[in-house]
Amino acid sequence: MDGLPNSDTLGFMADLSGHTADEQAWLVRDEARWRRAHEIAAEQPGMDVSGVYRVLRNLEKTPSERLRAALQHGRLFSTPQR
Repeated sequence: MDGLPNSDTLGFMADLSGHTADEQAWLVRDEARWRRAHEIAAEQPGMDVSGVYRVLRNLEKTPSERLRAALQHGRLFSTPQR
């Protein structure tokens, strides 16, 4: 990415000057991810955009990162054993 993100790269007016370069880059990538999620969901009526977004986020993670997150999620939302 050349230069700092701006309203042209984000597609909306945003003042990112209070963020570090890494945070700004993440915000630009995240906005692109949301746009892609909307494009995919638009092709499938009734598809949940936020679900598509989560899948796109998970595809960027390594298998071990996905496993770790799934195990943590399972601990948080597991039902007690009787």
